Amino acid sequence: MSADRRPRPMAGKDTAPKGEEFRDGMPFVGGRLWIDLLNTTPLDAAQRTIDLIGTPDGLAAWIAAAGLEFSATAESEDALRALRRTLRSEFEVLRAGEPVSDATIAQINALLRHVHVSLCLTRSQGGVKVVEVIAADPAGYVAEDFSRFVCDFEPARLKHCSSPTCSMVFYDAGKNNTRRWCTMSVCGNRDKVARFRSRKAAKG
Repeated sequence: MSADRRPRPMAGKDTAPKGEEFRDGMPFVGGRLWIDLLNTTPLDAAQRTIDLIGTPDGLAAWIAAAGLEFSATAESEDALRALRRTLRSEFEVLRAGEPVSDATIAQINALLRHVHVSLCLTRSQGGVKVVEVIAADPAGYVAEDFSRFVCDFEPARLKHCSSPTCSMVFYDAGKNNTRRWCTMSVCGNRDKVARFRSRKAAKG
């Protein structure tokens, strides 16, 4: 019997399928929930920052797309946006190989106090396993994900998309740590097209 430590939504359902880069228009390219939260402020075509969770409807859409079944309150909305501001700065700190700040630890711990974990014995292909069922508000889920992340990560794998017109960030979990783009289908493809046109123009 093995223990499965992955977070689970309150209703006991799995989170939205991994590998989907966009869900209902929301980007999930960060590789971790807390990084996906940072990517809710992308740039539009005019290089202006837009806030995908700036309204209650937008936040509800992101929560649903993330697979976190929860009706956010005004207080939980404020907590999630405040956490996003903190973690955006912390991303650069961690990327530089510096330790998490005491202020961030205190903020995370305040959110974790409201996260409740219970155990559930369930059947698996090989027999049975113990699954952790986590109940939290949206900020609590993100805090839980971040707290697990900072205990075991490689700073060099925290990256910005290589596109100069993209603000997305991600954690490169690939074996060779060679990922450059937030997503090949968007920024990677744009780069390929630009390089193709450049070569074509050079040939005259």
